[in-house]
Amino acid sequence: MADAALVLDGSTLKLSGPITLNTAGPLTVQGRSLLAGLPLEATLDLSQVTRVDSAGVAMLVEFWRLREVAGARLEFVSIPAELQPLLQLYDLEAVFGTGSSG
Repeated sequence: MADAALVLDGSTLKLSGPITLNTAGPLTVQGRSLLAGLPLEATLDLSQVTRVDSAGVAMLVEFWRLREVAGARLEFVSIPAELQPLLQLYDLEAVFGTGSSG
C-alpha cells in the first residue's frame, strides 16, 4: 500500500498518495491539528494525490467545513481530474472552486 501524507509548507497543506477509506481517518486527525494553525487564507494542494474515493471526498469537505466554521478560507488547488466526477456527483463544485457555479 502506497503511503498517503499531509505536509504543511507555509500556508499550504500538501496532500499526497491515495486518499481512500484506508487513509482518510488518520489524515483527518492529522489535518484537524494542522488546519488550526493556518492563517485565515490557506491552500490545500492536491497535485500529488494519486487516488480519491468517497471517504477522501468526505475528508476534504471536513477540512473545508472546519475552516469555514473558524471564519477562515481553504482554497483547493491542482484538483486531480479523477476527482471531478465525484465533485459533480455530490454537487461540490462550488466548495472546490471547479466548474461553473449557478
